[in-house]
Amino acid sequence: MEIRHIVFLLVVFILYVIFGGLIFMLLESPEEQIKRKELETILNEFSVHIKQLNHSRISEHYIRTMIHKLLVAQDNNLIDSFGNQSQYINWSFINSFFFAITVTTTIGYGHLTPSTFFGKIFCIVYALFGIPITGLLIGSLADRFSKLYTPKAVVRKNHYQRQLSARFLMFKKGIISLVPWFFVFLVVPAIIFTCIEEWSFLDGFYYCFVTLSTIGFGDFVAGSFEKDYIWMYKIVVVFWIIFGLAYLSMVLNFIMQSLRSRHISNVMHSIRHRMSTPNLVNRTRHHPTHFKRQQSSPGVIYAHNGKKIFPSDQTENVNNNFLNVDNSTINSAVLHPDTNPTSMRNLMVMHKILISNLI
Repeated sequence: MEIRHIVFLLVVFILYVIFGGLIFMLLESPEEQIKRKELETILNEFSVHIKQLNHSRISEHYIRTMIHKLLVAQDNNLIDSFGNQSQYINWSFINSFFFAITVTTTIGYGHLTPSTFFGKIFCIVYALFGIPITGLLIGSLADRFSKLYTPKAVVRKNHYQRQLSARFLMFKKGIISLVPWFFVFLVVPAIIFTCIEEWSFLDGFYYCFVTLSTIGFGDFVAGSFEKDYIWMYKIVVVFWIIFGLAYLSMVLNFIMQSLRSRHISNVMHSIRHRMSTPNLVNRTRHHPTHFKRQQSSPGVIYAHNGKKIFPSDQTENVNNNFLNVDNSTINSAVLHPDTNPTSMRNLMVMHKILISNLI
């Protein structure tokens, strides 16, 4: 990909991110302000109650310190949102296995993070090798999925396909393949998560999309409980993530190819032509001979009877050459080159006339 293409895509990406940031700010900022006002009221009431306790050992600073420690414990999944100690073991084998999946797939929920020195070092090294391996696996599965959308019936319509643009075909494949992904990997799992995790359907659908798009906010994480079937449940979730990522990779590849084909190429060709035209004009001014059209030398052809065939008005400055054909002598003459733009056309006509006389 040329630098101009990269710059163009970078500008589009920056504008898209700015647009998204503005929309998110407009949608979420009012709700945040409401929550901040409610929190301010709660903190003021809390301070009043602490002062009314009138206890020498219980101060506002002491209470705030305890709240901070409880919040840190909640972030580490040691207590629930009500301050009750959780029986959930963070670094059990199945949870560690699930964490490794979130690292290699770059989902990164953030609900579980290494806290030890060697744990962080190992996570870095593990991700350096695990992410490419997972990328190869997902790419291979995506390639296998893409073959499902190239049936034999389509192969028999090659002539019809040639009449359609590559952009339309790729976009059509992307839309067709998006429908089963939407239902199989989003809607159905969202219903299952609604039943098992006790989420709303919107929360389950939101979790499915955030996970399979590798956004991975971490506000919702499947399997954050302790039950007898948690092993089987998380293994199924892992397979759902791997195959869902592969299928989504195929869909996004179809869409990117459709956007990258004719329309983008035409836009980039137009931009490149406009940017390069002044340079071409300047170069032709300084070096006109470098851009002069290649000329072919017209000639004079004489048949075996001595009659001139082509051209009819150029007989001067002739250097005769002889060619024997059918025991006859054909006199051919070559004129000096000129700068007539039609010389190539003349040469083609001469060739046809010569062949007709030789046959």
